[in-house]
Amino acid sequence: MLENKNLIKYIDRHFSKNESTLIQEKISIYKDMLVDENNRINLISKTTIDDIENRHLLDSIQLISLFNDKSKSLVDIGTGAGLPGILLAIGGCKRVYLAEKQSKKCDFLHRVNKNLDLNMHILNLRIEDLIDKQFDYVVSRAFAKLNQIVSVTKNITHKKSKYILLKGRTFLDEIKSVNKKRFNINYIDSITSPDSKIIELSYK
Repeated sequence: MLENKNLIKYIDRHFSKNESTLIQEKISIYKDMLVDENNRINLISKTTIDDIENRHLLDSIQLISLFNDKSKSLVDIGTGAGLPGILLAIGGCKRVYLAEKQSKKCDFLHRVNKNLDLNMHILNLRIEDLIDKQFDYVVSRAFAKLNQIVSVTKNITHKKSKYILLKGRTFLDEIKSVNKKRFNINYIDSITSPDSKIIELSYK
């Protein structure tokens, strides 16, 4: 069961009662799977285990409010443990792709996908090697700097694509490298840390 009051309140506020119950159940199962697998492979820092519901789960599910149309495609690049992509799939996003180059992590993602009946697409590759698809949304969390993210995803976005990126205290330095003539930039406060921001980039 989930214990973090802020996480539970967020889910209750953004979903119906029936949806909230199911979402909480699935997030709780995912949390248990993640903690268990983290004993074998490094998915999240062991120093954050005790605060997993705030640091990882709430931090990821907060993005769901930015997806007005959950039928659009999204790719979570360098997803690792499946954050934030798995939480977005649990929250109702229908066309979720998780891109991860490490096979061991992909094995874990496949198990989560099956156990939670999420119908996600697991891509065991470097995002640079994905050249035959374009996505409506690119999301990432703790993957790379902003300019690197834009560079490695240029072939998988289209004119109406949007980036939704979780960033820590370095976001101000990173944003300097973004071409302001090419992108609209929107800053959204993170609900989990005053030092963090959600960065939205859209093509002009």
